[in-house]
Amino acid sequence: MASKIQGEGDYESARHYNDDTRRFVDEKRKEGKELKGSAKEASANLTPEEQAALARARGGDQDKRDADLLRNLEKHPEEKKPER
Repeated sequence: MASKIQGEGDYESARHYNDDTRRFVDEKRKEGKELKGSAKEASANLTPEEQAALARARGGDQDKRDADLLRNLEKHPEEKKPER
Protein backbone atom coordinates (compact mmCIF):
# COMPACT_ATOMS: atom_id res chain seq x y z
CA MET A 1 0.00 0.00 0.00
CA ALA A 2 1.27 3.44 -0.86
CA SER A 3 2.05 6.11 1.69
CA LYS A 4 -0.93 8.18 2.81
CA ILE A 5 1.08 11.42 2.73
CA GLN A 6 -0.66 13.37 0.02
CA GLY A 7 0.43 17.00 0.19
CA GLU A 8 -0.30 18.24 -3.31
CA GLY A 9 -2.94 15.79 -4.45
CA ASP A 10 -3.96 12.20 -4.04
CA TYR A 11 -1.04 10.21 -5.45
CA GLU A 12 -2.73 6.84 -5.19
CA SER A 13 -5.87 8.00 -7.01
CA ALA A 14 -3.78 9.73 -9.67
CA ARG A 15 -1.84 6.52 -10.22
CA HIS A 16 -5.10 4.53 -10.58
CA TYR A 17 -6.51 7.12 -13.01
CA ASN A 18 -3.33 7.07 -15.11
CA ASP A 19 -3.29 3.26 -15.20
CA ASP A 20 -6.98 3.08 -16.16
CA THR A 21 -6.55 5.74 -18.85
CA ARG A 22 -3.47 4.01 -20.28
CA ARG A 23 -5.34 0.68 -20.31
CA PHE A 24 -8.36 2.28 -22.07
CA VAL A 25 -6.19 3.85 -24.78
CA ASP A 26 -4.20 0.64 -25.30
CA GLU A 27 -7.41 -1.40 -25.70
CA LYS A 28 -8.80 1.04 -28.27
CA ARG A 29 -5.54 1.00 -30.23
CA LYS A 30 -5.46 -2.83 -30.23
CA GLU A 31 -9.02 -2.82 -31.60
CA GLY A 32 -7.84 -0.48 -34.34
CA LYS A 33 -10.12 2.34 -33.21
CA GLU A 34 -9.01 5.92 -33.66
CA LEU A 35 -9.22 8.19 -30.63
CA LYS A 36 -10.14 11.68 -31.70
CA GLY A 37 -12.03 14.65 -30.42
CA SER A 38 -11.62 18.31 -29.69
CA ALA A 39 -11.76 20.43 -26.58
CA LYS A 40 -13.97 22.95 -28.37
CA GLU A 41 -16.47 20.25 -29.29
CA ALA A 42 -16.43 18.76 -25.79
CA SER A 43 -16.90 22.13 -24.09
CA ALA A 44 -20.00 22.77 -26.21
CA ASN A 45 -21.68 19.84 -24.41
CA LEU A 46 -21.01 20.94 -20.82
CA THR A 47 -23.76 20.99 -18.21
CA PRO A 48 -24.64 24.37 -16.67
CA GLU A 49 -22.70 23.38 -13.54
CA GLU A 50 -19.62 22.50 -15.59
CA GLN A 51 -19.90 25.77 -17.52
CA ALA A 52 -20.02 27.71 -14.23
CA ALA A 53 -16.94 25.88 -12.96
CA LEU A 54 -15.10 26.49 -16.22
CA ALA A 55 -15.92 30.20 -16.02
CA ARG A 56 -14.16 30.33 -12.64
CA ALA A 57 -11.17 28.26 -13.76
CA ARG A 58 -7.81 29.89 -14.21
CA GLY A 59 -6.52 30.47 -17.67
CA GLY A 60 -2.93 29.86 -18.67
CA ASP A 61 -2.17 33.57 -18.46
CA GLN A 62 -3.16 33.60 -14.77
CA ASP A 63 -0.74 30.76 -14.04
CA LYS A 64 2.06 32.70 -15.75
CA ARG A 65 1.25 35.84 -13.73
CA ASP A 66 1.29 33.80 -10.51
CA ALA A 67 4.63 32.23 -11.41
CA ASP A 68 6.11 35.66 -12.22
CA LEU A 69 4.79 37.06 -8.94
CA LEU A 70 6.31 34.20 -6.92
CA ARG A 71 9.64 34.53 -8.72
CA ASN A 72 9.68 38.26 -7.95
CA LEU A 73 8.80 37.67 -4.29
CA GLU A 74 11.60 35.14 -3.98
CA LYS A 75 14.07 37.67 -5.35
CA HIS A 76 12.70 40.55 -3.24
CA PRO A 77 10.98 39.12 -0.12
CA GLU A 78 10.79 42.57 1.50
CA GLU A 79 8.34 43.80 -1.16
CA LYS A 80 4.63 43.67 -0.42
CA LYS A 81 2.22 41.54 -2.36
CA PRO A 82 0.37 43.66 -4.96
CA GLU A 83 -3.26 44.55 -4.26
CA ARG A 84 -5.89 42.85 -6.43
